[in-house]
Amino acid sequence: MRFSFTTEPATFLERPNRFRITARLHGSGQVVAAHCPDPGRMRELLIPGATVHLSRADAPSAAARKTQYDLRFVEHPQEGILISLDTRLPNQLFLEGLQQGRFPLFQNHRALRQEVPLPADGTGPIRSRIDFQLVDAHGMPWWVEVKSITLVEAGCGLFPDAPTQRGRRHVLELSHRLAHGERAAVVFIVQRPDAGRVAPHRATDPAFAQALQSAQEAGVVLLAYTCAVTLAEVRLLRPVPVVMEP
Repeated sequence: MRFSFTTEPATFLERPNRFRITARLHGSGQVVAAHCPDPGRMRELLIPGATVHLSRADAPSAAARKTQYDLRFVEHPQEGILISLDTRLPNQLFLEGLQQGRFPLFQNHRALRQEVPLPADGTGPIRSRIDFQLVDAHGMPWWVEVKSITLVEAGCGLFPDAPTQRGRRHVLELSHRLAHGERAAVVFIVQRPDAGRVAPHRATDPAFAQALQSAQEAGVVLLAYTCAVTLAEVRLLRPVPVVMEP
């Protein structure tokens, strides 16, 4: 996936809230505010002095924004690898991967919808919108939820980086669809290349970890892919296993 934007390097200064950072542009030395699209903690990445890469906001929307820049990437403070922080990209990468045949499990689908409400049958948890519904040639749906990962420790991609009641609810609801004879999957997209496996982050959110393990045991399929990231493009790199313990 080629990016439609260009970036400027900057030095990270601080993060006053989950959705805003300040940084000093390398070229001009100007201190600017940027929107942070990832609400995760990212404490090991967004540290003072780290190099980040910002893009200017699109002209039509810039006047209505509180920040004139978007945070796109961060360079790992120790390893130097480039990491994408845009939580919108994994869904786009999943779509691109479908077109390229990177997901054999879903290759025979005949229809695709996005942001689809789960059926309300009065017996399951609160209904959510799931990222994708794929329908095969027999009319049987696959419900697919895509999750973004930026945290990697000792070669293991960990999700979530902060407690997520919404993520736990999605996993429980996907498990519930299996009781109706349907199929469900969670696809983790690691927006960096250095993970050899993916696991739930039990120390951060034990409730999500338990829900994911129960979902796997019930038959929800768990998939994970790493990414190759440059300032010009991002692409799916390779599949890695999902394990329950790092």
